[in-house]
Amino acid sequence: MKTLIQGGYVVGFNGKGHEVIRDGVVAFEQDRVLFVGKQYAQPVDKKIEAKGCLVSPGFVDTHFHSGSNASDYLLNEPDKPDFFASNYLAHGAPTREGAKQAHLKDVDVGQRFSLIHILKSGVTTILEIGGPGASPEPYVEMVDEVGIRCYTGPSYKNVNFFHDREGRLEYDWDDERGSEGLKKAIAFAKKFNGACNGRIGTMLFPGHVDTCTPELLKETRKAAKELGVRVQIHTAINLIEFHAVMQRYRCTPVELLHRIGFLDPEVSLSHCIFISGHSWLAYPYGDDLKIVADSGASVAHSPLKYLKLGVTMGSFDRYLKAGINVGIGTDTFPKDIISEMRYAALCSRVAEKSFIAGHPRDVFTAATLGGAKMMGREDLGKLQKGAKADITIVNLKDIAFGAVRDPIKALVETGTSRDVRTVIVDGEVLVDNGKYLRLDEQELLEKVQAKGEEVWASLPKWHWTGKGVDEVMPPAFRMT
Repeated sequence: MKTLIQGGYVVGFNGKGHEVIRDGVVAFEQDRVLFVGKQYAQPVDKKIEAKGCLVSPGFVDTHFHSGSNASDYLLNEPDKPDFFASNYLAHGAPTREGAKQAHLKDVDVGQRFSLIHILKSGVTTILEIGGPGASPEPYVEMVDEVGIRCYTGPSYKNVNFFHDREGRLEYDWDDERGSEGLKKAIAFAKKFNGACNGRIGTMLFPGHVDTCTPELLKETRKAAKELGVRVQIHTAINLIEFHAVMQRYRCTPVELLHRIGFLDPEVSLSHCIFISGHSWLAYPYGDDLKIVADSGASVAHSPLKYLKLGVTMGSFDRYLKAGINVGIGTDTFPKDIISEMRYAALCSRVAEKSFIAGHPRDVFTAATLGGAKMMGREDLGKLQKGAKADITIVNLKDIAFGAVRDPIKALVETGTSRDVRTVIVDGEVLVDNGKYLRLDEQELLEKVQAKGEEVWASLPKWHWTGKGVDEVMPPAFRMT
């Protein structure tokens, strides 16, 4: 079926970058774009009216973890003065005796919910770290049912994290665990790359620089090259990692990856926040940014996660000026990539002390072309003849936007996921008038609430304090 989207601000691709076509049109058939421009004279089977809307390439989320939002309520634990921006360890490091109760991640409810949540924000492609876990077949089936495009694979590492009853973090090293994890990741890549009619792509995801031995990381790069897949690793993610690597190897996490030959254009670094020169480190030595730039590696930036922790990457512009390809991710809830663009821009302005930093053009490019480049896809992140028919339509004709002159600036400065009207993946409309079409959202939300209550009720069984959720993370006001 041939479809024409007409009348909106169309973000076309001119061979070098994006450009906005006023009252433009996009024609697509099946999973491919046929035409982008001012007028399309050929007959079509269906028309989508987009007057007053931004017609954008589908956004690419370069750092995503599926699951319920329940654990996000535990991020900023007030009884952990040694937290040091350790984010995931707040709910990812149980006591030893409580380890089996710590994670209630399930494919059918939490993971399905988060994929639909991100899809409704206009994201058509996600880079999902560790999603398949112990249930690869059900996970792939769920991705197929949701309809999103997904690059994924099991995560693995040499370490298990635990807290003792005083809240001290403990590393348990297990080389066999890392090797077995890599074998499972390789098996997943071989079996599922190209699944879901090509909407599943696979990657290798070693956990973090401080949780993997150099030997495991070298084996990962060797395996990735043999498989023809890309790699992403959490790097410079928190102060605990920085100091653990510095103590063991007397270099920064980025320097360690460079030293072992890990970095190249087929590698992306999740976060890459705590690098030489960052204000939290008091470590001015070396030049991590230059190392990343010279290697051709990319950075997946998730600003909201760090804003919740009181941290910024510093200047987004600084990474771009160094020559680094940057993508945008959603490492926390709400998974709203439009808002993440705004946070990246505003944090850069604060860091640079300049109102002309953090340009909407740059963060929009990161959320589209930057993400596509990270995965080596020339047919994603752009609207151009031959590109995938992955399209997001955002309603700008709303009281929140007022008068619109520059639709990209309007989107970045004002927009949120709730302004997304239509989402198309592989030529299929999955979200229409803001509603996901493949299931009853309210029924799913009831299941998500029940699962959240289960997670919070389980807290005393695995948390180092042995306390209930309201003691560990008191609500904003007393609830009666």
